[in-house]
Amino acid sequence: MMFNWETFEPDEYSRGETPSFVDLTERSYITATGHATDHTADESFLALARAAAAVAKTISGGPETDIPVKNFKGYVPYPVQAVWQPAGDGEDFKIWIKQPLFIDEAAFNAAIKKTDLGDVSADQIHFEHLAEGIEIQTISNGPVTVDGKAAARLNAAIKVGGFKRLHEDTHWEVYIDGLPLTASKQVILRFEIDPNGAVLDMVHN
Repeated sequence: MMFNWETFEPDEYSRGETPSFVDLTERSYITATGHATDHTADESFLALARAAAAVAKTISGGPETDIPVKNFKGYVPYPVQAVWQPAGDGEDFKIWIKQPLFIDEAAFNAAIKKTDLGDVSADQIHFEHLAEGIEIQTISNGPVTVDGKAAARLNAAIKVGGFKRLHEDTHWEVYIDGLPLTASKQVILRFEIDPNGAVLDMVHN
């Protein structure tokens, strides 16, 4: 059976409004960084997201796309996600696309050479080992705004739980219904937190 993140990791990619917790330890990611003046509608963001997602799709083909992967198992590519931080006339962003544990840098390097990146250059797409940390998450219906209902739910839960929000000007968005965003698509919003000693019921991955 092909591995599908939405089926096998439903708690990590929850579509529920009730805030939940995830502890996301170090994994491999395809990444890209940039600056946007129109958040997720910014063409520079969308171009990098398309290119990174195209590389992820090439890798997911494994033997069928002539990508060297030891112990390959079929899977659905993970969704694009991005971390956002205010900067100057807009926001700086970093795109992350999680990779299965059996995907390594050799597979990434092979895929870069075989993928049409559009107007993006190959040196803008990277392979990194990163960890998100402990986060509180909820769903947003349509594009995320800093003063929207999803952010308000998380801030209220943080206050009630006695947690500390880390990097208060930074947040995560996971585009589980794909890009570009419309009002009908859902996005997971995440804030990184310090639980302040609380024992949380959460996903560890």
